[in-house]
Amino acid sequence: MRALAIAASLLIALPAAAQDTMTFTTADAELMTACIADLSDPKLAAENPQQVRSQTDCAGAASNTCMDTEEGGYTTVGMVECTARETDWWDSQLNANYTSLRENLDADLFTTLQQAQRSWLTYREQNCGFEYDMWGNGSMRSIAHASCMLHETASRAETLWRYLHPEG
Repeated sequence: MRALAIAASLLIALPAAAQDTMTFTTADAELMTACIADLSDPKLAAENPQQVRSQTDCAGAASNTCMDTEEGGYTTVGMVECTARETDWWDSQLNANYTSLRENLDADLFTTLQQAQRSWLTYREQNCGFEYDMWGNGSMRSIAHASCMLHETASRAETLWRYLHPEG
């Protein structure tokens, strides 16, 4: 359902020809996985112990690479496509974390999380819809919406991950 909501909201902003390229690639997944793995690198932590790093520091890693390397990556359509691909990856992480929480929380607590998740989905749609509307009829609105979806989804994926790993 979440993937459908993301797809529906992004389809509004994309021309028909661009709609089949929103699923993350193996290269996208590898970039994201490597970025997040680097966050726990003890060498990096020792070099800068005051810097608090979070998974959301990696938001944009795959989409920026996509924009730099894909033909048309820095066109409006290209930027939205690259961002949507990475959003799809974050959504897959969010869904995996949500599934793990469903398996690990008692039923009452999971019901509360389920209600919170539904509220969050509504919030994300409304907030990113506002980002889209804020730009009127300009081409920037598609980019702003896609960026909002990416950052909101990454943030929620990390929040759910932290529920699973409170010590991390």
